Amino acid sequence: MNSIEILKNYINEHNGILLTSDLKKLNIHRQYIKILCDENFIERLEKGVYAKKDQFVNDFFLMQQRYKSGIYSHNTALFFYHLTDRAPLKYDMTFKNNIRVNEPLISPSYVKEEYYDIGLIEMPIYDGTTIRIYNLERTIIDIIRDRNKIDIQIFSDALKGYMERKDQNFLLLGRYAKLFKVKEILQTFMKVL
Repeated sequence: MNSIEILKNYINEHNGILLTSDLKKLNIHRQYIKILCDENFIERLEKGVYAKKDQFVNDFFLMQQRYKSGIYSHNTALFFYHLTDRAPLKYDMTFKNNIRVNEPLISPSYVKEEYYDIGLIEMPIYDGTTIRIYNLERTIIDIIRDRNKIDIQIFSDALKGYMERKDQNFLLLGRYAKLFKVKEILQTFMKVL
């Protein structure tokens, strides 16, 4: 099997998407991307992101490819956890404190490096791609920490929705609340609910 056939098979097996970083894993030179583009088999969507011609690739995946250090959080994470029915107007992403993002489509949050990876997971989404997002409990803690920046209806619905879920983990939620210094605030909200 030649390099072109290997790449075509790889693209077909990976939801029609090819990242330039995949070439290193496959031990294939970058020149083959140009060949596939010239054949109209793939097209460039973003820097380092290619997809089969006319392949739909979701915007959440593409935005995360553009801002690789961003982790979906807050309202965007609530949307993926079905704790709000409002699609986010901007992408809520969390970055380390030493990174600054100036993108009109992103609503950035910043955390110290030691808090950055806490609760980070990879979530497969509807089209087979995966995104980096905070887990359910970290998302709840984040909205409690930033409750003054969150719409009160979304905040209230998210907390009620979390309490009704069968997959909630109160032990982990408590551990995060202590770590992020919102334990008393969390307890107050839990008593109200």
